[in-house]
Amino acid sequence: MTRPPGTAAELRRLRRLLGERDARIVELGDALAEANERNDQELRTAQRIQVSLMPRSFPDLGPEWQVAARYRAARSIGGDAYDVYPAHPGGEGQLGVGIADVTGKGVTAALLMAFCRAVMRSAAWNGTGPADTLARVNRVLARDVRSGLFVTALVAELTAATGELRWASAGHEPPLLLRPGGTVAELPAGGTMLGLFDPMETVEHRRRLRPGETVVLVTDGIIDAADRRGRRFGERRLRRALRASAGSGAEATLAGILDAVDAFADGMPQADDLTMLALHRVPKSA
Repeated sequence: MTRPPGTAAELRRLRRLLGERDARIVELGDALAEANERNDQELRTAQRIQVSLMPRSFPDLGPEWQVAARYRAARSIGGDAYDVYPAHPGGEGQLGVGIADVTGKGVTAALLMAFCRAVMRSAAWNGTGPADTLARVNRVLARDVRSGLFVTALVAELTAATGELRWASAGHEPPLLLRPGGTVAELPAGGTMLGLFDPMETVEHRRRLRPGETVVLVTDGIIDAADRRGRRFGERRLRRALRASAGSGAEATLAGILDAVDAFADGMPQADDLTMLALHRVPKSA
């Protein structure tokens, strides 16, 4: 059979074009892989920076007090944070703590949280107490930040010598008080999220922590953790986990909560950041 004129040349041209296309696909694939690797490396760097902003060691208040914190992001970086610091520069025996949650996830939420944490510590050092700290932070966020995201937060100050705890909330989950006998009480909180409007109303609460008592702060990622049937971990299971750890100390209390959440989730991917902080007053006989 005779080929039509030009068929061989046309086939060669098509093969060349296909070869050039395949080479271009490989080139684009390599470029995409390099871009993904750079992006992954930047996220890993951002994760290390974010984690480094949250302290792993805390000011020493003596043998009567224990402080513990846990943080686990749902993604490489998240919008939760906690902080523990001397309540006032140079002040002895006074501890400041804070926990916060941005209404969002990913890089934008992480950037806002890093900014918020820096502002919050500066406000705490220059303010008159937790309520004033939140008011100062809110003023900055409401006037200067245009991200469309908002922040729930709770700030507290502990005086070690007396056991007095002062705290104020900006729409955050209420603190939970675990007593030595295993009863759990919800402490007052309330307030509006940071960044919504200025001025904001904040209420400061006070309570003396007694020996054996533990105050636990969490973000909503703990309560909203879901299992394979879509059920929430919820406040009831959180209280049950707290009762099971009564008298065990700050670190063991948070470990018990995290174990309970993981057992409940049964391998389901984590949908939100998990952050917790505990203050425990050790009984004198311990």
